[in-house]
Amino acid sequence: MGARELEKLARQFESSGDKDIAQGISAWAQVARARGRETFSLPEGVIRLPDLTIGGVKPKELSKLLTANGHRVSDYAEDLMQKMPTLKNQQTISLIRTTVSAMGITGTPTTDQIYEKANELGWDLCPTEVGPHLRLAYKDQPVNEWLYVGMKQIAGRRGDPAVFSVGRRDVGSWLDGAWAGPAGQWRPALQLVFSLRK
Repeated sequence: MGARELEKLARQFESSGDKDIAQGISAWAQVARARGRETFSLPEGVIRLPDLTIGGVKPKELSKLLTANGHRVSDYAEDLMQKMPTLKNQQTISLIRTTVSAMGITGTPTTDQIYEKANELGWDLCPTEVGPHLRLAYKDQPVNEWLYVGMKQIAGRRGDPAVFSVGRRDVGSWLDGAWAGPAGQWRPALQLVFSLRK
């Protein structure tokens, strides 16, 4: 399927009201055209998220912004935020959301295997500050949805490698952290966020 066919498919989904799916297909069409590829395989279950602006905010300021906007930050996530590097200047990045199974990996792959597959698919690890910024931007997140940020792990309070998770419970929206050791296994239905390579 070429870029034109993908764009036509995106218009069909948009006209039927499936805007999220349409955005995801449009994103893949853009990638196909940019790379000059006549054909492009669109993984099912992969959705393009709205572009996200990151950078220009220090960790302590991010923490205050999260609290001021009504988000809850776990102690674990707070530790990760204080250790994460941040960009001095703002930049906008494109993100995609996928399940482990939608990446074409069977079973319960390890963190390393997932990251290797993401690289094969043309996805990059997110800058570490994507977690807090995504929490601020994702205002209408459904209850009981959790997104795990594909990123270079940060050592948690006990030295264990961890990534940010963005979720919502009945009691509100959260920025949390999740253990993500290189050999740690992930269930097929878990949702991850990666940066779309330019």
